[in-house]
Amino acid sequence: MNKAEAIHIANESLRAHALNDANTQFSQVLRYGNDEGWWLNIPLANFRKECHFLLCSEKARIFRHLMLKPNAILSPATRFRVKDGVADVFISAANPKRLADVLAGGSKYSFNKHLVDEHRY
Repeated sequence: MNKAEAIHIANESLRAHALNDANTQFSQVLRYGNDEGWWLNIPLANFRKECHFLLCSEKARIFRHLMLKPNAILSPATRFRVKDGVADVFISAANPKRLADVLAGGSKYSFNKHLVDEHRY
């Protein structure tokens, strides 16, 4: 699964062209220390507009579509680790139903309320 394919599937499910290359981040499961999960690097300015995230797990053959509405997360700089104006988020794949930022330095923010859909492929 790649970003273009995932965007196509998500847009078909929504019956709209809401996701595009500019407003969507795609992440595959990566190893980080003893854990596996998805890295999201979100410029702080993006929290003021609609953003989509596609979290793909090749092993489970599923991807999750998350959507942040404009200003859905107030004061993101206080909730996530920030470097050079970009929030770094790591969501563990060990518990994909939780969808929470798990690394030290963040507020353990849960993205569950931003889950739009899960797609099997």
